[in-house]
Order: sequence, then structure tokens, then C-alpha cells
Amino acid sequence: MTKELMNMLRPAVLLPSLIVLAFSGPSFAQKAPRIGVLYPQTGIYASLGPSHLNGVKMAIEDHGKLLGQVPQVIVRDDGTQVEKSVTAARELILNEKVNVLIGEIHTPLNNAVAGIADEFKIPFLYPSGGSVFMSGIAKEVKYPKGVVKANVHPYMFYTWLNSVQRGYAALDVADLYGKRWYFIGTDYEHGHEGVGFSQEALAKKFGDGFKVVGESWTKPGEVNFTSAITNALAAKPDVVFVLVPGAFVQFQKQAEAMGLTKAAHIHWSYGERPSAVAAGDAAYGVTATVDYTEDNPDWKLSKTFAQRYHKKFGEWPGWPASSSYQGTRVFLMAIEKAKSLDGAKIMRAVQGIEDPNPITGRPYLVRACDQKSVQPLYTVQWTKSKEFAPGYWKILKKYAKPEDALLPCSVNANYDKMKY
Repeated sequence: MTKELMNMLRPAVLLPSLIVLAFSGPSFAQKAPRIGVLYPQTGIYASLGPSHLNGVKMAIEDHGKLLGQVPQVIVRDDGTQVEKSVTAARELILNEKVNVLIGEIHTPLNNAVAGIADEFKIPFLYPSGGSVFMSGIAKEVKYPKGVVKANVHPYMFYTWLNSVQRGYAALDVADLYGKRWYFIGTDYEHGHEGVGFSQEALAKKFGDGFKVVGESWTKPGEVNFTSAITNALAAKPDVVFVLVPGAFVQFQKQAEAMGLTKAAHIHWSYGERPSAVAAGDAAYGVTATVDYTEDNPDWKLSKTFAQRYHKKFGEWPGWPASSSYQGTRVFLMAIEKAKSLDGAKIMRAVQGIEDPNPITGRPYLVRACDQKSVQPLYTVQWTKSKEFAPGYWKILKKYAKPEDALLPCSVNANYDKMKY
């Protein structure tokens, strides 16, 4: 072969190698997944913000690499304000180019962000709130305090106890402490739902034996409960049902000072560990509904998680640390199942996914019809503890069929049949 012929052939011989190098270079490598997190660093839920964020971070660290890459986590404060939350979500999506969003605590904020997630087709996890309004409702659902309007968000899924689940779990409290109830709630969707669905469940089981002896409604952010407590004392209830997110501490201390804790049993709609700790001696004896507690005799993983969390953050986990951890854990599992950062593929993977080893105990799965979690329901009581000082939520009752506490799929969006 002549020298001239060899020179003519050399580019053709080298071309395949150059192609391989070009496509394997940095510009063609898979980008690391980017996770946007919104949480209340400031505002009325700021006291719950650190534990919420700790749960998210720990779940991401425990999972390790995501789709073979170390994920990047970008955090923004929502200020417990809709406007600030919306601005932060758009900034995370448009400027930070996040692939998924993990949300906050307050229902109005999450609802606003869910709309943005739908707009940009960004999968959005709602791990720490309580309104059934966010549970994939496709038809109006009437309840004693109003109507839950249709609210379809195909790119959002919801992994904590909603107001229907907690209303169902109130039945044991009536069996234990009596059937004359006074209700104190925050005057917004979640408050009305929590009170209404509890009243519905109690009336259905006990009939005329259950009595609503009064109600008081407070504004979001309200911390003066003198009037509500005075009215409750006058009504002489067996049980006072309390749903004042972000203000359980103020309520409980005032209730003790005014004698309500001795005159009636106090039941919190859900158990905020940070609030129970901050309320001091006033909180002992309060009951609540949870899906996780540090010491679950039937599920060793609960204590194992609690011990690891305590070692890492110097505090014991409760809601919202447990809910944000477990919700984030399932979210990451769904991304791995999808084998993709494509929003539609991730949402398909969410539908029906089940965690075989949740920190809550089994079952823990996300229903396909409404993208709402099914998890254990425990009626618990705040109890002193040296091991989990100063206290923990002691389990009084576990429900055998927690799926019975969800609205039927006939009123839900049927996301699994929806085109993405």
C-alpha cells in the first residue's frame, strides 16, 4: 500500500473512535438528578420546619445514589405564605432546573405548588399535610362541615394521613373517654375537614349516643385560645377535639392554665412531637392519631430509624420528620423504578408502589386511583419516657384495615387511567 493511499484511509479508520469519544464526553454524560425542596423556615409553621427538612435530607442520604448519580438538593423557604411558596417553586423549576419537587406542610401552599407542578410536568411530593382536599378528589364530596371540591393534580402524590383517616381513628378515643365532644379547629379547609369527618365517623358508629356539645373556630396563626377554652369548659364535654396546626403548644398550655386538661380529655387530631415536647407537662395524657411512633412493639424498624435519627440530629423523630422521611423514601423508590427523570414515567411508577420495609410498619403503599398513601393508623397517647426523653406517643390501638379509612376510588381521579 502506498503512503498516499494510507493517508487517504486514515480518517475513515479513526472516525469511529472519534465518535465514541465525542458521545462519551462530559457533555453527553447523564446529569445528576436535581431535587427541589420547599419547607417552612419562617412563618407560622417554622417550629416544624427543621424536623420536616431533616426527614427529607436523611431519606436522600440513606438512599444514596439516584439513578447512579449523587443527587443535588436545592432548598428554599416557603415562609408559610402562598405567594412566597409559588415564587420559590417557579425559581426552582425555571432557574435551578430541578427534576422533582418535595413540598411543605400547609395545605394552601401545597395546593398552589401542585398547580405549578402540573403546569411544568414536574413530579411533586406532598409529605406532611392533612387535607383530604389534596387526595386526588375528582367529584364533590359532602361532609358535615361543607363540600370537598374536585381537585385533580396528576403530577402530585400525597403520603401522609388526611382528615378522613384521622376522623376514622377518633372512634377509639370516644370508646375510651366518652361521647360528648367539643371541637376547636382552625378556620380553613383542613380544619373544617378534620372536624367534619370526625363528627361524621363518630355519628355513624355511635348514633344518638354521640353528642357535639359545641364548636369554636380560630383564624390561621391565632395563638389566643381563651375564648374557645372558656366555651369548652362551659359545655362540660368528655373530650375536646383540637385541630390547630402550628399552635398546639399555645393551646395546650392555656388549656392547662385554665383547667380544661383536668375537666376533659384532650385529643389532638394529629401528633406533633415538637409541639408535645414544647408544651411540657401540659401535654402528658393527650391522645392523637399517627402513622409512626418511635417505640412500636410490633415493628423494629421504627425504633431503629428513631435511634439513627437521634444520633444524627440530636432529637427524636416524630411528625413531620417521620412523614417527610417516609414520603421521600417512596419518591426515590419510584424514580428508581421509572429508571428515568421523565415526569410522566415517574408518576406512572408512583401509582401502586409499595414499600416492603417502611419505618411506620406495614402496609405502606400509594393507591393508583388517587396517588394517596395507605399506611398504618395508630391511636396514641403522649407518655413520659426516659429512653425517648421527655416522652413519646405510646400506641393504644392499631387499626386492622387502614385502607378502610380512605375515600373510595369511585370519587377519585383514577390517575392510573389518565393520559400523561
